[in-house]
Amino acid sequence: PSDTAEYVFKILEQLPPKDRLVLTLQYFEGCNTREIAERTGWTLPVVKVRSFRARKRLKELLLQTELASHENR
Repeated sequence: PSDTAEYVFKILEQLPPKDRLVLTLQYFEGCNTREIAERTGWTLPVVKVRSFRARKRLKELLLQTELASHENR
């Protein structure tokens, strides 16, 4: 589990701070959209859009990492 956690944190570090924040609150702290809005001061639509875009960026980073690791083999 520590290797996996280290991998996840390395990928998350590559995201912009606000993207990292929304994903951390959502997935690690279990906050819903309303709770994230309250904690950050963002509106509900902003939280939803930021979460969507952050997940998209995270997916792109994961794919890039996977492609790079396959190329190095």
